[in-house]
Amino acid sequence: MTVETEVGEFRRGRLSSASTTALWGVGILIFGLILLVSAVELVQYIFGNVLNGVTSTRLIWVGSGLLVTAAAWALAISNRGPLRTHPLLVCLVAIGAIRLLDVALVPAPLLNDFQHYHNLAIQIAHQGPMLSTVPTGYPMMLAVVYAIFGVNPLYAQLLNCIIAIVTGAMLYDVARRLWGDRAAALALWLFALTPSLILMTGILGSEAPYGLLLMTAIWLSVRFGSRRLLAAFAVGCVLAASEYVRATTPVLIPAFMAIPFLTPGARWRSASVRAAILIVGFLVCQLPIVAWNLQNRGELSISTSYFGGWSLLVGTDRNNNGQYDAKMKAVVGLTYGTAEFDRKAGQIAIERLKGNPMEFVGLAAQKFPRMWGAEDYGVAWTMGTSHPNDGNVSSTLLLLSQICYVATIGLVLLGLWRIRRLLPPAAVAIVLMVAALVATHTFLEIQPRYHAYLVPLFCILAGPGFAAIRIPRLLRRQAQSFRDIQGGSPSRPSPAHDSAS
Repeated sequence: MTVETEVGEFRRGRLSSASTTALWGVGILIFGLILLVSAVELVQYIFGNVLNGVTSTRLIWVGSGLLVTAAAWALAISNRGPLRTHPLLVCLVAIGAIRLLDVALVPAPLLNDFQHYHNLAIQIAHQGPMLSTVPTGYPMMLAVVYAIFGVNPLYAQLLNCIIAIVTGAMLYDVARRLWGDRAAALALWLFALTPSLILMTGILGSEAPYGLLLMTAIWLSVRFGSRRLLAAFAVGCVLAASEYVRATTPVLIPAFMAIPFLTPGARWRSASVRAAILIVGFLVCQLPIVAWNLQNRGELSISTSYFGGWSLLVGTDRNNNGQYDAKMKAVVGLTYGTAEFDRKAGQIAIERLKGNPMEFVGLAAQKFPRMWGAEDYGVAWTMGTSHPNDGNVSSTLLLLSQICYVATIGLVLLGLWRIRRLLPPAAVAIVLMVAALVATHTFLEIQPRYHAYLVPLFCILAGPGFAAIRIPRLLRRQAQSFRDIQGGSPSRPSPAHDSAS
């Protein structure tokens, strides 16, 4: 299967040719900007940290890391042996082994949100399911593990390994159905070898489970597209579950609602019914949090967090470029973590925005590179905090993380360009999700790790671009040409068309 097949069928399923093309152009623009700021971040790090005060030991670490990465990449694209006959099985084993190795070798301290999730999990394990001022979906998952095996962060890290394997399996199936076997295998290897995601395995954060649930929603849309009403309801329920893990889902729902309108052969009436059923499934599963908010906050709300207003206040703080600062709590002047605190924080933020809206255009331009260009969160929450003096290891991992991120975004851009005439609904939905989060974090608090759960979706979009790079075939052609020249015979003509399967 090639990415050029069934183009006409997907074109008939577009919401409208002009609007979808415009949306795709916005997606290419966004990823182009991400590639630019991430490349700048990489160059600044190289000249500011690696080349400044360079030592032979650091050169050895960086060189060794690059060689290992290059060897792994060459192995992934070699398309030989088990990699060709059983790509999914081999890659899933690699995902599990690499992440187990990370858990064994890289200590991950319990800090900030991660410590809070751990404590909530212990409480839930003893008292049963509960809701709180923060999303408790991930702590409930940890609580089940703690109740069975005992209270130990190691078991939570092993759960993260399982989450990565399941995420990878669904990523492969989605990419295979969209782009074919080879592109799917390469997308899965890209996910398996991403350093920042590997390092986050030991972190008790919501990024991994939230990414799994978003991947599940995409997978359901692709896998059960023929059972449209059931799939729509299931997607709504999964998105509701993701809201209990991270209170970001409401801004992503429009992307999934657009899928029925983009499906080949769908009519407006049937697409509207599917979108409505998705919303029904979402709201039905949100009834517990609605009742809890009504009882504890005195308002009808589907938000699983008491920190929405606080996030807006932090995101509009020019002094810290929209990043967390504990001193900001004094601006509100109420008890942190209460509904009253969150309401007042949101009111202050809105007053700021109304006071001088244009002033925040510059702030948004400053926030974008930090939110979308930096790939340092894996190192920052592991090596950067637990080993502050081990500069060689941290520098190597940070450099590898940034290089792989830049490469991934570059492959995404290449993939978007290659499928510009195809535009399957799931790919359009991913682009919509990224655009929605770019717009949302223009105002909300930013951290580089807030884009971590999107990286598996980036890998899906990168699949066609990765499949377009055929280094072994190019080397074979060059070798054949050299032999032909040495033997005095003309070189073989190149094929007229070489599509990515």
